[in-house]
Amino acid sequence: MPELAQLEQDLGALEQDQSLNDDDNLTGRFLGLKRLEFLADAYKLRASEQPATEQWQRVRALQADLSRRNQALFQRVRAGITTGAVSSRQLRTLFEDNGYYRPGHKDSLHWRGEAADALAAGLFRSDCPPQQWSGSDSEMIHYEPAPVGALLELIDRVPLTSADRFVDVGSGLGQVVLLVHLLTGVEAVGLEVMPAYVEQAKREAAALRVKSVTFEHGDARNADLCRGTVYFLFSPFHGQMLQTVIKRLHDEAMARQLTICSFGPCTKPFADEDWLTIEEPEMNHDFRLAVFRSRGTK
Repeated sequence: MPELAQLEQDLGALEQDQSLNDDDNLTGRFLGLKRLEFLADAYKLRASEQPATEQWQRVRALQADLSRRNQALFQRVRAGITTGAVSSRQLRTLFEDNGYYRPGHKDSLHWRGEAADALAAGLFRSDCPPQQWSGSDSEMIHYEPAPVGALLELIDRVPLTSADRFVDVGSGLGQVVLLVHLLTGVEAVGLEVMPAYVEQAKREAAALRVKSVTFEHGDARNADLCRGTVYFLFSPFHGQMLQTVIKRLHDEAMARQLTICSFGPCTKPFADEDWLTIEEPEMNHDFRLAVFRSRGTK
């Protein structure tokens, strides 16, 4: 357990760090807030030995100040999205500046927990589900936003044009659909089984004045698969449900060429399908983005 003197030194350094006041220093504040969480827990553990009420209050005050500055950044960028003042290039740069992914790094591993993920959550309000996952179907997986780094890689590896329709299967609160559309302009659709999630995603799209995105309520086992050309799945389900959806995508591929992008445990079942070709076999990994192309149509 850290000594009180070390805790005080760390807290004082954060309080004196003027760079955290810079409007665009989201990464600095993100890391600072992580450190403050640690300090808060450490002071709690120390409380039985030596009360640290003053230090606890300082931690809470700094947490509130950094969170307010982040919210101001999110509101400014949201306003820029609604008016068109923030371009797709500027938005992409903002995400790159706050994440570890860089174009061309094909060996990238992705996991949530970067400042870029906090930025997406703040812009699209995608970390506040209107209700908890009910667990009504044991093969469906609870809601979790996809890592932003994986989405930036998807955009780099899969050229999206006006001829494409991007479909996120298991779209949750709409973060993937909104982000991919805003960065590429592609028509994008989210398919989600939870009605409350669909409604929240629609409200966010309307609030941001984002066009050419739609959100559909439905179970992927029997719902319209939205005539997509590019599908994304962040392991929204597993088992027989996943196999059923893979079979349905196979049937879709009989009519048109498909690109399927997967992230997470659902990648291996896709890799086992002989009607799909994986771009790079080493991408068959739970924390890498895998891109598959259908082999052809009838």
